Amino acid sequence: MRKWFSFFPGEYSRKFEQRLYQLVNEYKHAAVLTDKYPFYNGQAYLYHEFDFLAGFDALCVFDGALGHLAESAASLNDWLLGYFSYDLKNDLEPDLLSENNDPIGFERFRFFQPRFMVRKSNENWQLGFQTDHDEMKDAERFLDVLRQIEIPDEELPDVRFESNVSRNEYLETVDKLKEHIHRGDIYEINYCIDFFAKKNKLNPGKVFSELVHVAPMPFAVLLRDNDSFLMGASPERYLRKRGARLISQPMKGTARRSSDNQDDYSVMKSLADSDKERAENIMIADLVRNDLSRVAARGTVKVEELCSVLPYPGVYQMISTVSAQMHSDANWLDPVKHSFPMGSMTGAPKIRAMQLIDRYEKRSRSLYSGAVGYVTPELDYDFNVVIRSLLYNLRSGHLSYTVGSAITGMCDPEEEYEECLLKAERLRSLFTKDNVYDSFRG
Repeated sequence: MRKWFSFFPGEYSRKFEQRLYQLVNEYKHAAVLTDKYPFYNGQAYLYHEFDFLAGFDALCVFDGALGHLAESAASLNDWLLGYFSYDLKNDLEPDLLSENNDPIGFERFRFFQPRFMVRKSNENWQLGFQTDHDEMKDAERFLDVLRQIEIPDEELPDVRFESNVSRNEYLETVDKLKEHIHRGDIYEINYCIDFFAKKNKLNPGKVFSELVHVAPMPFAVLLRDNDSFLMGASPERYLRKRGARLISQPMKGTARRSSDNQDDYSVMKSLADSDKERAENIMIADLVRNDLSRVAARGTVKVEELCSVLPYPGVYQMISTVSAQMHSDANWLDPVKHSFPMGSMTGAPKIRAMQLIDRYEKRSRSLYSGAVGYVTPELDYDFNVVIRSLLYNLRSGHLSYTVGSAITGMCDPEEEYEECLLKAERLRSLFTKDNVYDSFRG
């Protein structure tokens, strides 16, 4: 059983969170989940319970088979932090296979039981330790490590990313995907391209600190699994479970915001009224509704909101909310097994879309369009969608990010390419002061 101690950061208060970010350098397994979403109209992001939740050092690690994870978590009675990579789909669907190279090295999935935990809710900070250990010694050890952490003040290096797909190749591929749509193979597909840089020496905690400053999002995450790191500023929830209640909030539809209030309102209204964007969002909301119906009690799947437009730093996003009540025979992990990967990052029909993704994308998505989150002792959970994120391998120095958009029969390939660049804008801005697009346009 884990025991929690309330505390005031005290001497750490001014840069307490930045110190915690730096702890990823001290432990092979670590995760920081933080809600940085700015308050709009006096409200925080829907359904969030924690402003900050982090775990460091692994008492146990779970990977290999999802069945083992389901059984182990049920008997552990403790918190787990971890992830599902995109290629977990190959374990869930027999008709799927991926052969693209993954230079980052994340597993299909991995969760760990943290030795040390920190959480904050409503300005109340707590430390959590296992009571079958000497928790006071653990607390002293953790705080001693924290006292020695130094906050780096150097600037991030100038990094120029290369694309694995040129602009012309992108346009040609989108045309091919539209042919599949016109033939009736699929209705919609999320097509992604990868940008990368090699042999970089980075401090992931520093990168994450800068990222959440320029892109404060509700599902930001800093994750380490051995030499593999994720630094993410995701705006999207994949799946939340509380008791038998499930919530999924797929996003489809993006528009660049304006610094002029009147223009900004026009952008929001244009996105909200767009037939194309609404069609994309409705199609994916329907896919999510169908996925959840496989584990839901009869008549409980509901679309609580459809095609709402929310403001985020730099962009507006169109979001729908789908809820359901799990049927009494469902295992706690069944909703993930029947809905992963999320519809917003695949397409419809989902399996055929994923087959075409494997054919046309040039590199493994790795953890991109996977999910990161936590599991409570009660077997509740909350997982994000891994987008707007940097992936990094400490040993090889490979740094990359991936962006994509929904391809439909109505889409304009040029506009989809520009949307990809827009989604990556704040990631690029971390490493260069120019907004030069030459290396991206190909």
